[in-house]
Amino acid sequence: MLQVCALISDAGGTTPNEDAAGHHGDWAWVIDGATGVSGATIDGLSDAAWFARALDQALRRILPDSGHLPTDAVLRRVVEDCAQAFAQATRDVPRAWHERPSAAFALLRRLGERLEMTTLGDCQIIHRAEDGQARVFGTSSIPVFEERTLGAARQALQETPDLTPAGLWDRVVDQLRANRRCMNVDGGYWVLSTDTAALAHVDRATIPVDGGPLALCSDGFLRLIDLFGCWAPDGFLALEDQAKAEAALRELRRIEAADDPHHGHLRLKRSDDASFILVRPA
Repeated sequence: MLQVCALISDAGGTTPNEDAAGHHGDWAWVIDGATGVSGATIDGLSDAAWFARALDQALRRILPDSGHLPTDAVLRRVVEDCAQAFAQATRDVPRAWHERPSAAFALLRRLGERLEMTTLGDCQIIHRAEDGQARVFGTSSIPVFEERTLGAARQALQETPDLTPAGLWDRVVDQLRANRRCMNVDGGYWVLSTDTAALAHVDRATIPVDGGPLALCSDGFLRLIDLFGCWAPDGFLALEDQAKAEAALRELRRIEAADDPHHGHLRLKRSDDASFILVRPA
């Protein structure tokens, strides 16, 4: 079993949370839906919020009867379940490939005396390695494409420094759509979507069960490390109860609120959805 010490999944703004987080028995996960670039919705939710919830709900349905299956087989069932739901929800509204919903995820599974870490996209898992150092597990080429978007944003702000958030979005949306067309193709980046091809591209590693904590994080929570540079991975492993995790979230939201997203740490969203789970093997 995995003991969940803290769990947070917090919307970054007024829109529905496009993250999800959960756990069941030997499993824990965080999911980060990719904000859509077509404005499409399903059942009144953004595509990203719908897909994050669909993945979360599918895991909760499938995991209780899947203890004997390899992780890839479980994930295949989850994706196929969500693909069927997506087809039913959009039967009369065909979507281009790049307009289909997608999500990054991090998944932790206990397998006896080993812990299996699986990631896809820019969600990551922090653990303590055998040398005692906190390590961040999970790689992705998504940052390459995000830098293209930020480059377009920098140019737009140089030309028009007083752009509103909506105005900046309008100036970079073509780049965002170009990025999205690189989803789940060779030479692009890999994330969960409504096909199973990306499952061949997950990052996976197993480590010994030693009782130490592990933290699963979406990129919104990882801003404390990656964007603002005010935390180190060790700090995340010290968020050993709900109160400490909520204090870290409050610090993140305070920093986001104080920092100019256009002329400080450049980003399209002042506050992003943020998810975090700290677990210990029980």
